[in-house]
Amino acid sequence: MTELDKLRIFYKLKNVDRINSVKNRKENPAEHTWSALMLADYFISNFYEDKLDRLKVYELLMYHDIVEIESGDTPLSPNRDKSHQKVLEEKSALILSKKIPNALSKKYLELFNEFESGLTNESKFAKAIEQLDAEVHEMDYKEDWKGWTEEFLRKHKQKYFKEFPEVEVFFEESVEYCRNNGFFNQ
Repeated sequence: MTELDKLRIFYKLKNVDRINSVKNRKENPAEHTWSALMLADYFISNFYEDKLDRLKVYELLMYHDIVEIESGDTPLSPNRDKSHQKVLEEKSALILSKKIPNALSKKYLELFNEFESGLTNESKFAKAIEQLDAEVHEMDYKEDWKGWTEEFLRKHKQKYFKEFPEVEVFFEESVEYCRNNGFFNQ
């Protein structure tokens, strides 16, 4: 397999469907990554310029869903069991690391593990942004919220925002919007 063939593996991310809607189709993780990068840039530029390593955050977000090339999307949903997600994604990350260019394989695994561990400020921030991105995106797709409750959303997402109060404000605004517009308990 040539280096070009190995690089093309990354392009397969565009073919993975997420649960989120975009017009008449499903969003792909590449689109989600782009919008998460835009959110991160906004928050870093306005609130965290001197507190976070911008490049590290961008790399974590760029690589965070690459695993889905192997594992597929494992969305948060009241109707899905995510108990095996961690094991599935760890196995998938190892498989994928052998398929991509050698020069990026080690970097990919390091970023994957850092993101998943959530131990660094950058990985905590990247996780918060990733969680917020889905909320912001889904504010345009009320039909995707069937079965969701505010309690479920808070239980699974609010913990990511505690260390980043400016991001939490946006999360709270999205929750209020959803509450006021009948998104919950459909």
